[in-house]
Parts: sequence; structure tokens; C-alpha cells
Amino acid sequence: MKAIDKLSGHVIICGFGRNGQQAALTLKIHNVPFVILEKNEERMGRISADHPTLIFLLGDATEDEVLKRAGIENARALITALPEDADNVFIVLSARAMNNTIQIISRASDYSSILKLKKAGANNVIMPDRIGGTHMATLVSKPDVVEFIDFLSGEEGEPIHIESVAYEHLPDEVKDKSLKDVMNWQKTGVNCIGIKNAEGKFLINPPDEIVIEKGMRVIVLGTKRQIDEMKGNLA
Repeated sequence: MKAIDKLSGHVIICGFGRNGQQAALTLKIHNVPFVILEKNEERMGRISADHPTLIFLLGDATEDEVLKRAGIENARALITALPEDADNVFIVLSARAMNNTIQIISRASDYSSILKLKKAGANNVIMPDRIGGTHMATLVSKPDVVEFIDFLSGEEGEPIHIESVAYEHLPDEVKDKSLKDVMNWQKTGVNCIGIKNAEGKFLINPPDEIVIEKGMRVIVLGTKRQIDEMKGNLA
């Protein structure tokens, strides 16, 4: 509990089955702090023994008190990956009530649950079976594209990171300046691949002359070293 009490801006993973484990692995690769909620004591004991550096909390994520113990008020995001859609809906409702700004990503098994989860407060709903099937079919139709995406995600070789930089985090000298000015300022070798405007719409491969204004985000791609250097410049 002491380790959890120190967390802020972390991610809560509800359920440590296959999807929860994959989420944890990805967050660990990107150095994002997280805590895992698992109610199966035997599973938690087995996996925590194999991964002693991970932070586990034994408890039922559908209970408000367990979410509070996981630091829901200070968390940046919650991933609920339980096998039953009804449980995920309940967790989404509870999490949204306790933290109105938290990002919530939920697993869904049935199409009929997607709308329910979004109405409950989920920002994103993922159907793993659908993604898996699409991925396999695309390997047949567009193998080079899938292999490149796997490369970007770190499945092969050095992981390539994609980072979002908010207008508010830019230094004053490049706020309300062109994208070219922003990219010339940071000088780390990262590449801008997109812009998210204040209305939440994305612009892919934006022109150099576009002005970065309040409410916008710059989406950049680079190696871990380049991204870390960029973050150091922004600190």
C-alpha cells in the first residue's frame, strides 16, 4: 500500500488475464507507472512472484473501496480488462463517478456492450477478438504494413515511441509559432506525424507553416532516446 500511496498520474489495470498482462507489459516498456487490481489470490501470487517489481493489489475492482485504495482520485487512466462486460460497465460507472477527468479504456466481448460502456463513461472501448481477427487478415492482404506497425510498437527490435506534446507544455518562445519553429527548437531528431486541434480532430502530416495554438497537441515519433531528450528539454 505504501508504494500505491506514492503514485500519482498512474494507470490502474483491472484484471490480469491475457489482456491485462499485455497492457502491463506495454506500459512497463514505456515507463508508465501502474497498479494491477486482481481478485484471484492464486493468480496474483503466482504472477507477482514472477514479476516482483510490479505493484499488485488484491481485491475486486467492482468495489468502490478497492478503486480508492488503488488511488483512483490521482490516476491518469484506468484500463478494465475483465472477461464479463457487465463487470466492466460497473467499473466504468464507478471510476467515472470518482474521477471525472480520468481516461477510461474498457474491454468488450460483445458489440452490444460498446454503447453501454461509452454511456457509462468509457473514453475508448476495445474488442480484442475483433482486433486480433483484423490483424491476422491484414497480415495476408498487407503484410508489409503490419510488420511496420509491429516494428513501431516494439514487437521487433528497438521500440519506437509516439508521444503527444500539449501546447501548454511548450516553452513560451514557440507557443503560437509555426510547427517548423517548434520542430527546429527541440532539435532531438523526433518527427511530427500529426496534430490534434482544439476540437479534437487530427491532421496527419501537417504542413510546416501551421501555427500551434492553445488547445492543440503535437504528435511526434522517435526512438526512446530521442523522446527522453525531448522531454528533458520540455521539463
